[in-house]
Amino acid sequence: MTRLFVPAYFHPRVRRDDWAELARHPDRVRLVVLNPASGAGSLCDDAFLGPLEQLSCAGIPVVGYVDTDYGSRPAADVLTDAGRYADWYDVDGVMFDRVSASQADLGHYAALAKAVRAIGARTVAFNHGAHPAEGYAEHADLLGTFEGPFSSYVDAGIPRWVRRWPAERFVHLVHSVPDRYFAEARRLATHRHAANVYLTDQGGPNPWHCLPGSLLASLPS
Repeated sequence: MTRLFVPAYFHPRVRRDDWAELARHPDRVRLVVLNPASGAGSLCDDAFLGPLEQLSCAGIPVVGYVDTDYGSRPAADVLTDAGRYADWYDVDGVMFDRVSASQADLGHYAALAKAVRAIGARTVAFNHGAHPAEGYAEHADLLGTFEGPFSSYVDAGIPRWVRRWPAERFVHLVHSVPDRYFAEARRLATHRHAANVYLTDQGGPNPWHCLPGSLLASLPS
């Protein structure tokens, strides 16, 4: 069954209805990523608390967005961000973004995953945006193995090792999808062994700035 992994990079004061819409579909939403300020920011943003409570009541887990800059961001800064999400928003875990795909960086990310689990993270996601070395799958609950436009997704492939793991472990984030191709993009995700997707017709610097109307309609009831 295909479910949604939602990069909710939209503010409740601007897109409150989008947050409410997510809360109405707990059967279709696997996870929501909270991202108040390209990270946790320096202060708790109270505007998110109501929508997050709605998601919690609906049983939808939320993780905080934490940038790792492909391993170059200091671990102390990464873990500070993760701790702020836990303290301010009581999230279920962390999505590490811009995660290296290299075997050489695996130890760094294994240590980060262990550290956030030690402070209470129940879910750890690595968003590589491409297929990493297989060892990363041993340290995260979810791996983001595609992020990009539909024009690139059409011809994307997967390495053999992916099928050794459950499809529920993989996430594909696809933007700039023409409305008429939403169902086709979902079919491709299933064929490529990814049970978690996010599809949007939006593009630009932040294609995740709103919940597209075609998204929920594209999933089977």
